[in-house]
Amino acid sequence: MTQPVPKSDIDAAELRRAPRDEVALPTRMIDAQNRAADVLLVNVSPLGFMVREYGSTEKGAIVKLQLPRLGDVPAKVVWSLGGRIGAEFLTPIDQYAYTAMLNAAKARRQRWPMG
Repeated sequence: MTQPVPKSDIDAAELRRAPRDEVALPTRMIDAQNRAADVLLVNVSPLGFMVREYGSTEKGAIVKLQLPRLGDVPAKVVWSLGGRIGAEFLTPIDQYAYTAMLNAAKARRQRWPMG
């Protein structure tokens, strides 16, 4: 079965290859010039993520997302719209490491509630 061709970046976001886990985790994202920015990790999967940001990271940019237990994980931005970006990890996270990261992210979220 083939998937429909996305007509926009939002359509592309809806054609995810893996289900996402909701996390609401404050973290940092580092750009190609090694500048760090505070972001809110909204959801994540072993293949990619969505964050809310104050800046305007462009589609195609290579970034590093700081993840619990994994450190800085490189990714490519595949869409950017209104303070939100979706990105795909350059190398998928293996299931064992992903589960450990997700458990740590959920524990940290409880200590840092968002208002």
